[in-house]
Amino acid sequence: MHISISQFGLPKKTILGLSAWFGLFATQASFAIEDEESKIHDLDQYVVISSRTELRLEQVGSSVDIFTATDFEKSKQSFLSETLRTVPGLVLRNNGGSGQVFGMTTRGLNTNRPTVLIDGIEVSNPGSGQMLNFGTLSTSGVERVEVLKGAQSSLYGADALAGVISIHMKDGSREPGSSLDVMAGAYETYQASASTWGNFNNWTYHASVSWYDSQGYSVQDPDFGEAWADDDHYRNLNALLNLGYDFADTSSLKLVVYYIDSKAEFDPGDPSFIFGEPFADNYTETEQTFAKLALSFQPSDNWDSSLSAGMNKTRDFSFSSFPLASDGDRFELDWNNTVQASDSYKLVAGAKYEKEENKSDVGNRDERSLFLENIVILSEKLVLTLGGRYDDNSAYGDETTYRGTFSYILDETEDRFLKLRGSYGTSFQAPTFFQLFSSFGDPALKPESGVGWDFGLESSFDNGILSVGVTYFDYSIKDKIVFSFASFTFANEDRYFSQGVESFANVQFDEDLVLNLSYTYADAEYDDGSSAERVPHDILSVGLNWETLNDKLLLNLSSLYVGQQLSLRGDSQKMSDYVVLNLAGTYDLNETWDIWARIDNLLDEDYQEIMGFQTASFSVYAGARIRF
Repeated sequence: MHISISQFGLPKKTILGLSAWFGLFATQASFAIEDEESKIHDLDQYVVISSRTELRLEQVGSSVDIFTATDFEKSKQSFLSETLRTVPGLVLRNNGGSGQVFGMTTRGLNTNRPTVLIDGIEVSNPGSGQMLNFGTLSTSGVERVEVLKGAQSSLYGADALAGVISIHMKDGSREPGSSLDVMAGAYETYQASASTWGNFNNWTYHASVSWYDSQGYSVQDPDFGEAWADDDHYRNLNALLNLGYDFADTSSLKLVVYYIDSKAEFDPGDPSFIFGEPFADNYTETEQTFAKLALSFQPSDNWDSSLSAGMNKTRDFSFSSFPLASDGDRFELDWNNTVQASDSYKLVAGAKYEKEENKSDVGNRDERSLFLENIVILSEKLVLTLGGRYDDNSAYGDETTYRGTFSYILDETEDRFLKLRGSYGTSFQAPTFFQLFSSFGDPALKPESGVGWDFGLESSFDNGILSVGVTYFDYSIKDKIVFSFASFTFANEDRYFSQGVESFANVQFDEDLVLNLSYTYADAEYDDGSSAERVPHDILSVGLNWETLNDKLLLNLSSLYVGQQLSLRGDSQKMSDYVVLNLAGTYDLNETWDIWARIDNLLDEDYQEIMGFQTASFSVYAGARIRF
């Protein structure tokens, strides 16, 4: 049965809001907060990503969103992509379901990808420059995700123009144990994962493996004909090994190895662009290995230092009418230091060497970087940061960037908190090997460079029962890299502008119910005044968590509205807006077993994230976990 929202005669935004508020007033529960990080406004949370050293959340001047393993447990989604869809300012899209071709718009920046790190390892494809596909990253091994928005090249170098997403994998710092998870559901989908963790003597360890297999559905628009209607199979394997050894209270060694192996069948697109019907199954195979060895130590009482070596080996092959390999290796050496010079001043500084090799085509490059971050605590209420970075790359030259932030607490009492914050910085995005050295490339391409700033107000009331916030953001980018049909090569042709507002509201109802809402408005255009493609003006998300039956049953409702957007620059019509509702429930049978079920696309919305490619219909999944 297909249910269309328009049948109800109500706007999609109205349906989205009502779905949350109906659940809010129709339930009387006894909700128990699962851990400290589930609190609506926890001032004692620490953030690392914002200044590459620990700062309390209340001291951070940049815009940061935090997700933990608890959040992943509530939604019961298999891959990280589904959780990130709820981050204010982010728009994720796939050519179909998980594992398909992936893209992201961040604060209206339609082609500027954020830097993605797994335990400090940069995980974009060194050959193609493509960011990590979050539809290949299982949530089973992820402990924490920090999303830093704004211009961040002064801390993280090239490709941080649109921000940074830092993923921290699970380790052995918890109470020792093991778990086994199994799942089955729609489209002949099966998943199994196993984990074990613990510590002995000075060692900690965490090892996990996750396997996923789905027969899938045809992601191609059925109007193209029967030849395009085959199911698109997807399989995925994730494996994690995280080892730690403490030499003493002030020094430790850590090894992280993460492996992804995936294969996704796909449909190639509109037949008018590929000269007729497909002659064979089209698929993409990706194999990625990330590894990092890090030594942390204290040269003196007020000086924390770490030395690390990281490796990224990516092999990517796409088979279609035009087979394409995008293989690359990246090796990096990183030295990071934090000096607590006084109670009111902290210095963060470091150096990095990076070498990238394009294994499937011509082009290698190396880069040397230095960065400095000053953190000044002028009072308990006012914190300032000012930093800069110098990058020297053998392929595209040198770049100098800087950034400043402030965080000012206007009011703080036992039950009330009000903070003003803001940031201003310069950033750049490097051209990829393909844009520089392929037959369509130009070795003279310059990096895109930009200026970005934001200004926000955050507050909480009644000891965190209600938290609200709003942030205005603005970007200006020059030398934007586009494909020029005049020269039939990539070129620095355009300027690009994006501005908008992010807002959120989180409500906790007398320990019974938690409601999370966020709304983003973004407006982006090119220098000639034309509207940017893949930038919806409106994004609204609603999340509802309810625990009942003596804390045995946890229900999670998530709703996402994405407004109209252009598919391609210059299109005369926009893609339709859509609403997606997902529902998950987990029941604890006892201390060892729990069972769960999830419904995706509860209203069976017929929608597309990318023009011409279908998404999953009403789908049911169920699973179980055993802990021992």
